[in-house]
Amino acid sequence: MKFTSLTVLSSLLLAATTAQAKTWLLPIPQSVEWTGHAAPLSHRFTIRGGDNNKHVRKAAKRYTDLIFKERWVKVQVDYEKETLEPSKGALTSLDISVDDPKAVLDYGVDESYSLEIPQQGGRATLSAPTWVGALRGLETFSQLVEADQGNKKKLIAHTVSITDAPSYPHRGVSFDTSRNFFPVEDILRTLDAMSYNKMNVLHWHATDAQSWPLESKSHPELSIKGAYSAKEVYGPKQVKQVLAHAESLGIRVVLEIDMPAHTGIIAEAYPDYIIGYHEFWAKYAPEPPSGQIDLLNEDAWQMVKDLVKEGTETFPDSFYHTGGDEINVAGYELDEDIVNYTKEHNMTTYELWFDWTNKLVDYVTNDLKKRPIVWEDPIRDGGSLPENVVVQVWTAPPQNYTSKGHDVIVSTSDYFYLDCGNGGWVGNDPRYISPTQQATPEDTFNYGGNGGSWCAPYHTWQRMYTFDPTYDIPEDSPGKIIGGEVCMWNEQGGPTVLDSKLWPRSGAAAELWWSGGYDKEGQRRTVRQLQPRILDWNYRLLSRGIAAQPLQPLWCLRHPERCDLEDPAEAKN
Repeated sequence: MKFTSLTVLSSLLLAATTAQAKTWLLPIPQSVEWTGHAAPLSHRFTIRGGDNNKHVRKAAKRYTDLIFKERWVKVQVDYEKETLEPSKGALTSLDISVDDPKAVLDYGVDESYSLEIPQQGGRATLSAPTWVGALRGLETFSQLVEADQGNKKKLIAHTVSITDAPSYPHRGVSFDTSRNFFPVEDILRTLDAMSYNKMNVLHWHATDAQSWPLESKSHPELSIKGAYSAKEVYGPKQVKQVLAHAESLGIRVVLEIDMPAHTGIIAEAYPDYIIGYHEFWAKYAPEPPSGQIDLLNEDAWQMVKDLVKEGTETFPDSFYHTGGDEINVAGYELDEDIVNYTKEHNMTTYELWFDWTNKLVDYVTNDLKKRPIVWEDPIRDGGSLPENVVVQVWTAPPQNYTSKGHDVIVSTSDYFYLDCGNGGWVGNDPRYISPTQQATPEDTFNYGGNGGSWCAPYHTWQRMYTFDPTYDIPEDSPGKIIGGEVCMWNEQGGPTVLDSKLWPRSGAAAELWWSGGYDKEGQRRTVRQLQPRILDWNYRLLSRGIAAQPLQPLWCLRHPERCDLEDPAEAKN
């Protein structure tokens, strides 16, 4: 057996600690039984076991290093003071056992684990059916270790019994790398932060209308002519780097090449494949630039097949995201061939799009043996797709699709879109002019309006946490909610603001999808319960190199509940 060890200056004297009886865990596990004791970590403390899986071995060392480097001291003051009792002995090791070290990282992999830190000290145990569950348990263990506030050279572990598993198998970040480019280092750091929050899917929205940064072997012209520069490209080396790092953290990577809309940039390489690219955008696209794949062009269809085949071969996940949002009928009706075709076949432009989408999901399902995901639009706008297609919702209630037999990923825009509330970004916008420079009944744009952000206001962690995934969905629904994603659209995003736009508020969504909206007694989880944990989590993320955004003045954390909207003595939970 190999050992991961780190010698530290920690006392084995079992004096009473000044730490509190509970620490802040995020996401909150399904079952936590606190003992009210703390065990000091032995100077020979080791994390051992899991040797038959390389990712567990690396994680054992990574978390050992993190624990001793972090030496965490809680920032959020406890709501209730409960002094810990000392354990009889020091904690000497965390022993990991994994039933299936060769489990495939894919949708539905078992992420459950059990963690026992005995009240008397000695050996802690982490048991998991798969190596992925072991990684989740290691994250929880790291959050249970703190510096003794009375002697910060000494580390203590809260003794506890935890049984945990995710409520939903799909918990992710949809990450747009087309509007603005992100160096690979930023993506890797985002994966790290996701692992701390027990999120398990990076939905890579790799391309869009503005740029094509993803290199393609079958169609290299796309990135040569469509990337912002030769340096702003994800080639095979960069893609492998992302995939490898994600796998080491137990995170799946699902590729999306959005189409047939959001593809205008293709015209730089293949002008005959795109309709409307050189038209001014306002009438023909949701945002600039306009341009959509020609639904009747056989060469364009072959390109689509080439790209999708290459994508599904490069990205091993069993899911593939086909895109499918925000087509513009007026944009297609610029093309005489489409207008004539729909007239001859007595069909609408929408119906032509529905047929094309069905052809695409059939190709993904039957030829490439992947399960397709699609944005809700083709079904919302009147079409139908096979029940095996996963629907990602952003506008309509999830039950509109679960009732039809579709599994659903929730990204409801007025809860989980991270770009909302940042104002507008289109140029030369006269709506910002306020003639009297004060509120008037006529000026509903600047005063009480969205200020140019279509999905305003800004979505806080509290807003995210109040979403109920089970609302209006019966237990016998033919389709299920399989999880959710926060969406990092980057028209106004870039490397300098990435962390602060994502974290720590996305931790609220991470807990919602891991822990569920209700506890094991069936009680709705509340903002008040999450509040001290996410406020402290912000600072812990900072200590781990994630530039998270402050949620309150530090004074508020030092004076619990003094910054609440209502007096806690009067307010209900």
